[in-house]
Amino acid sequence: MELIRIGVVVNTQGLKGTLKIKSFTDFKSERYQKGSALYILFRDEYIPVTVASFREQKGLDYLTFAEYNDINQVEKYRGCDLFFDKELAAELPEDEFYFTELIGLDVFVGEELIGICEDVREYPQGEVIVVSRENQSPLLIPFIKEFIEKVDKENNKIIVIEWDGLL
Repeated sequence: MELIRIGVVVNTQGLKGTLKIKSFTDFKSERYQKGSALYILFRDEYIPVTVASFREQKGLDYLTFAEYNDINQVEKYRGCDLFFDKELAAELPEDEFYFTELIGLDVFVGEELIGICEDVREYPQGEVIVVSRENQSPLLIPFIKEFIEKVDKENNKIIVIEWDGLL
């Protein structure tokens, strides 16, 4: 089973075991629908949980799980990552990618390796890949066709269009 990281528990809310989640998924209605199976990574162990309820408020997602109904049962999960089984994920069109598929790919400008994609961040203006570079500060590159020539998952690389001032 391959798991996809879809969020992190940032806090609890109320006394009935509700968790505040900072989500990294674009598919909240699918991932968090009642009855969905998720996993919480707690002390190097994946704890299976079943979504009982979901709501969005002020940029965070609020989840309750069927297995828990008290704040004392879920407080220990604060700071833990939330995962979803990749096998249950829908297939995306050819030119779309899950963020987790991009993380770890080598980033090239032409034939020159410039770094590794260490993260994908969402901003109101769109997605940005964070490229870690040896002995330099990370590079932020908009993940749009004007900057990204090709994503080649088979060869583990992202090819960026060369722009003056980019590097």
